[in-house]
Amino acid sequence: MRRKHRQSHLGHRRRSVVAVVMVVALILVAAAAGGGYLLLRTKGSPQQTAAGYLSGWQRGDYSAMDRVSVNVPRSGLAVSLRQAAAELGLRRIRLAPGPVTVSGGSAQARFTATADLASGHVWTYTGRLQLVRQNRRWWVRWSPAAIYPSLRAGERFVLSAAWPPRAPVLAADGTALSSPQVTAESGSLSLITGTLVAATAAQARALGAPYRAGDPIGQGGIEQAYQSRLAGRPSLTIRIEGPGVDLTAARLPAQPGQPVQTSINLRDQLAASRAVESAGTSKPVDVVAIQPSTGRVLAVVERPGGFDRALQGEFPPGSTFKVVTASALARGGMRPSSTVQCPSQVDIGGRIFHNDNDEHLGTTSLQSAFAVSCNSTFAMLAAQRLGGPALASMATTFGFNTQPTLGIPASLGRFTTPSQPVDLAADAFGQGTDIVNPLSQATVAAAIEAGTWRPPQLATSPAPPQASGARTLSPAILDTLRPMMRAVVTSGTAAGVGFPPGVYGKTGTAQYGGGPDPPSHGWFIGYRGDLAFAVLVEGGGTGADSAGPIANAFLRGL
Repeated sequence: MRRKHRQSHLGHRRRSVVAVVMVVALILVAAAAGGGYLLLRTKGSPQQTAAGYLSGWQRGDYSAMDRVSVNVPRSGLAVSLRQAAAELGLRRIRLAPGPVTVSGGSAQARFTATADLASGHVWTYTGRLQLVRQNRRWWVRWSPAAIYPSLRAGERFVLSAAWPPRAPVLAADGTALSSPQVTAESGSLSLITGTLVAATAAQARALGAPYRAGDPIGQGGIEQAYQSRLAGRPSLTIRIEGPGVDLTAARLPAQPGQPVQTSINLRDQLAASRAVESAGTSKPVDVVAIQPSTGRVLAVVERPGGFDRALQGEFPPGSTFKVVTASALARGGMRPSSTVQCPSQVDIGGRIFHNDNDEHLGTTSLQSAFAVSCNSTFAMLAAQRLGGPALASMATTFGFNTQPTLGIPASLGRFTTPSQPVDLAADAFGQGTDIVNPLSQATVAAAIEAGTWRPPQLATSPAPPQASGARTLSPAILDTLRPMMRAVVTSGTAAGVGFPPGVYGKTGTAQYGGGPDPPSHGWFIGYRGDLAFAVLVEGGGTGADSAGPIANAFLRGL
């Protein structure tokens, strides 16, 4: 009995031990299997790798692309991607991940590429990334096909462009200013329009793809400033070329150019051209006419051509600046009837200022001194009643030191505030450091007619934003300057020109250069109705004799 009981007890123990051993063994097997799984599991996913690659491409972070790619060229991906971008004229690329298909240890990730090209086109295509699982990670298996599916090693993108007809530069009435017929009537229009030339290789590179040497481009004027608008967008063929390969990747449509309209009034332009052509002087002549009520440039004429002196030149204003000085005096309380002195010469700050031919009126009115252009009067009044800041403030009201926005290069007057009485006196009658051109002086005359100085405008559609606003003149200035400018024509320096009725103006004789008897530019600025103008005869001598007759011929030719 005891033996039986003992045997039974031993058998129970053996079974318990076997059970424990089996449980431990199962636990060890399970642990081993789980650890192997953790050690062998792939990190990340093909979707994550593709997204990181595309994000780096879109940012231009080529190093980030290198880090998730295999089969990368020794120089990295930057060289290949930058070369493709240059071939396409790529400005920006946007990349949107698409579906990913997985097959065992490889995958394919689709994406949508939207490429903004320098030509203005947008090329959208579907791309594909090949991915492979290696070393428990997913990688982009790079090749040129990752840029575009049909691209292979040794191949490149080539662009072919066909330009649509170029849009014209228009006058205010819609006439094409760049047409040969119109240009033949007024060659000065090329100052406004510019010309068309065949692009040099350097110009084509500067404009970017798809421009090539020989393509028509604008040079100067509106044609150059509005090149992309006037030229439009060519039809574009994107091809892939390589050894034995020439296939078309895309055809993108053309977009016609759009015209640019200007404020040029052909009647005024042709009248100014005829007046300059018939002038009795062989000196260079520059004319600008504008509309006082709007500031729109109506005519620009220059003889000879070349540099646009009418809009960008730098000349002393001579006595035409007395319009500004007289306005400052009027703001300070002086009127046409105010009593002034007009000696033949005056000493200010140790410098002798004298009148033309040492003319003198003695005691006279401000209007008479203005009409006969008495330099000594304005030199003395500036020193006695004004000051540098007061004259500078008035010059600013008339647009000095303002950058015009005509759509093409242009400049207005420059005035530097004088700190010494001698400099102030010289500035007061336009023989100091003040600098102008016909455009700036036409706006000065226009301001007196309209009662408001307005920034000049040339390109009207599309119109560039104006850098400065209109500036209103006080009634006191207008009530003083208008009768005085009329007196210049009826009884003053321009009385002998023979102007038609209703002309207001100011002559100017502006010395330049050095020596005891320096040469002079001749000026006449003025207005008649809603038409203001400035005429400059470079080296022409007195304004009444040189510029006045051209202004008269212009007005009578309208």
